[in-house]
Amino acid sequence: MPMKIEVGRSVRAALLAFLLSRALFFALVVAGSNVAFVRKVYNDRIWETTVELQRGRIVPQLVIAVMNGDAWYYRSIAVSGYDRRPFAPGPANWAFFPLYPLAVRLFGGDYAISGMLLANAALLGALLLLAPLTRARGGSDDDAARAVFYAAFFPTSYFFSMPLPESLFFLLTVAAFFAAQRDRWWLAGIAGALAAATRPAGILLLPALALLAIERGVWRRALAWLLLIPIGTAAFMLQLHRLTGNAFAFAGVQSSWNRHPSAPWTPLLAFLRRPGVIGEPWNLIGLNFAAALLIAAAAAWFLARRQWSLGAYALLSLLLPLSAGSLQSIARYAAVVFPLHIALAFAGRRAAIDRVIVAISIALFGWLVALLTLRVDFALA
Repeated sequence: MPMKIEVGRSVRAALLAFLLSRALFFALVVAGSNVAFVRKVYNDRIWETTVELQRGRIVPQLVIAVMNGDAWYYRSIAVSGYDRRPFAPGPANWAFFPLYPLAVRLFGGDYAISGMLLANAALLGALLLLAPLTRARGGSDDDAARAVFYAAFFPTSYFFSMPLPESLFFLLTVAAFFAAQRDRWWLAGIAGALAAATRPAGILLLPALALLAIERGVWRRALAWLLLIPIGTAAFMLQLHRLTGNAFAFAGVQSSWNRHPSAPWTPLLAFLRRPGVIGEPWNLIGLNFAAALLIAAAAAWFLARRQWSLGAYALLSLLLPLSAGSLQSIARYAAVVFPLHIALAFAGRRAAIDRVIVAISIALFGWLVALLTLRVDFALA
């Protein structure tokens, strides 16, 4: 009976967090994307606007709002496949891993609509697994409820509802840890391989889950299954070699997005030298710096408590993007680093801290979604 009560509470917490956060997201996007700017008044200082919701405009305006930035590259993969030509530096869809666009293609229909449906379904699945995983790592039912709420309302969690791979990656990484925690290493290996075919950071599951196997004293039995994880990345590299002649084409075109190999502390020090510059084109540096500090704090918290696997995964999830020499999109990447949400849930045991986390998260979430509807560049990155 207690187990059924715990499971029921976890499901309710995940469903509530999902429904509330997605209702807020879609309400803001629909309302914001239907704002019409009429004219400027008061010496050109204020816009007069109208907001008119017409049934025939809601879906088209929603699609316009979410189909920006990387979404077009993923759409090109889903519709036409990867560019087939010899490798050369410059923008190309080789930078984007294949599992999500292939899944959308299998889903069928319009890419934007199918992509959003898949993304939201994956988010719900991730939240349903995050709650029991939080309990398995020493949390209470209240901790589990906070973890899913914090994840659903994380400032950049609006990416979870866009036709992008964040939700799918979130689901697969949580599933891999959850399966490993339950000693189902074959399933952890499969989920890890799929995650490694979804985003470059998926390969980080190999060392993290290896540490978990060592923690649990089953590394001999687990290792063979965990070696499935690199297959996801390797398969993509083989395809790129066939199409372009360069298995590392996904890394070779990163300079087109202003990413270059560097020491991971370089972008952090660059911000500290000019802390007044909190935003540049496509990069809300201040928010991204704060997200980097949060991930680092979560990693340190787990490592201090000898939860090596979660600490290592959080730390590696930070070091990998920082090694590209920029803070760009760190806040977006932080949304899928599930140990961060678990660590925040433990911190939120103090009511004052919980209120601060909730207030800041919802305020930033709403602000960024509003800017998304206006196509402000850093809200798209």
